[in-house]
Amino acid sequence: MHWTKVSILCLLGSFFLLANKAIAQDNSPYSRYGLGDLHNNQNTVNRGMGGVSQAYSDPQSVNFINPASYSSLLLTTFDVGVEGGARSINDKGSKFSSGFGTLSYLQLGIPLITNKWGLNLGLRPVTRVSYNIQESGNGTFFDTLRVPLTSKYEGSGGLYQLYAGTGVRFGHFSVGVNLGYLFGNIENNTRLTFPDPTMYASHRMFRTTYNSFFYKVGVQYRAKLKSDMDLTFGASGSLKQNMNARQEILNETVQFDASSNNYVTQDTVKYTKGDRGTVVFPQEFGAGIMLRKFDKWMIGVDFNSSQWENYKNFGNKDSLQNSWKLAVGGQFVPNATALSGYWNRVAYRLGGYYGKDYLQLQGVNMPTLGFTVGAGLPVRRMPYSNQYSMINLAFEVAHRGNNETVLKENIYRISLGFTLSDKWFIKRKYE
Repeated sequence: MHWTKVSILCLLGSFFLLANKAIAQDNSPYSRYGLGDLHNNQNTVNRGMGGVSQAYSDPQSVNFINPASYSSLLLTTFDVGVEGGARSINDKGSKFSSGFGTLSYLQLGIPLITNKWGLNLGLRPVTRVSYNIQESGNGTFFDTLRVPLTSKYEGSGGLYQLYAGTGVRFGHFSVGVNLGYLFGNIENNTRLTFPDPTMYASHRMFRTTYNSFFYKVGVQYRAKLKSDMDLTFGASGSLKQNMNARQEILNETVQFDASSNNYVTQDTVKYTKGDRGTVVFPQEFGAGIMLRKFDKWMIGVDFNSSQWENYKNFGNKDSLQNSWKLAVGGQFVPNATALSGYWNRVAYRLGGYYGKDYLQLQGVNMPTLGFTVGAGLPVRRMPYSNQYSMINLAFEVAHRGNNETVLKENIYRISLGFTLSDKWFIKRKYE
C-alpha cells in the first residue's frame, strides 16, 4: 500500500476514536423532536463552501447530494469523512456545552465509462438523537395533593442510509438517481421520580425501528462559456415518502436500588411490541448554479427546501415546519499546475448560509445561519504512480435560534475528509 494511504488511514483512525469518545458526551435538546437532529449531509469539500453542492461536480470527488454529478468521475475514488466539534446552548442565561463526533460518510465512486457514466456506493448517517434533560416541579394528584417531582427525559439513536447511485451524461446534460435502504432506531425515555422514597417512580419508553427504501433524483446542465470557463445548473430532490416502522412501548413503575445505583422494575403496567405503522418523510428539493474557471476558481449559489409540515410519525404530527436554506460559497486555487510551492496547489474555500430551521417550538420560527472555511490539501504522490489523494478540511461556525426562541444554540464543527483516487483495472502492456 502506498505510504500516503497508510498515513491517511492512521489519521482517520485516530480522529474516529476521538469522535467516538465525543459522541457519548453529546446533549442536544432539539434532537427530541421529529427524527432528531438532521445530519450535515454534504461532502467535506462542499462544507468548506457553505454547503454549495447542487451544481458541483468534480472528476476526483463524489458529490452524493446530486447523483447526476457521478457522470464526471474519472478515477475510482474512495471517499470518507468524519467530523467532531462542540455545541453550546443558552437557556435564558444558563449555558451548557457538550461535544460530539461521528462518521460523516463512507463511499466508493467508480467510473463505468470515463466522464460519461459513474456509479457510487455509500453509507451515511441521516439523523442523530442524543439528549438528557432534567426539570423539577410540582405534580397534582387526587385533584388537591401537590407533590414535588423530577422529570428526566433521555433519547438516543438515529437513522442511516445505505445507498447505490448512478449518473449518466448526454452531451451537456446529466441525470442521476440514488436508491437505497434507510434503517435505524430511536429510543425516547421519560422517568418521573419523587423525593419520598416510599413512592415508586414511573418510567415510559418508546422505541421506534425504521426500515424502508428511499430514492433521490438529480439533474445537471453544463454550458461552456469559454475554452476554460463553464456555467453549471443543478437540481435534485424527492417526493414525500412513506417509511415502514415498528414501535415498542413500555410503561412501568420503578424503584431506585442503591446497591446497583440504578432503577429496577417493580411492576410492568403496559408493554406492546411489534406495532407496525408508517412515518411520512417530507418532500425535498434543491437547486443551484455554479460558475467555474478550470483549475482556478469556482463560485456557486444553492437553495434547498423541505416540506416538514407533512411529517407524521404513526399518524402523529410534531413541532415541525417547512424549512429552507440559501447558501453561497466558492473555491480558489493559486496555481494548480505549479511544480514548486506546495501552497500554490492548495484549494482555499469559503462560504456561508442562512435559512429557517425545520423546528417550530411554541409557534416561534427558528433562524439558522453559518459561516465556513475550508481547504483541499493535495497529497504528494510517488513517481509513476496513478494515485491521486486529497485531504479536505472544513471548519463551520453555526447558530440556531434567537432571543424569541426557547433555546439558542452555537455549533463549532470540524470536518475531515479523505479522498483516495486511483486508476483500477489497468491492462498490462508487458509481461
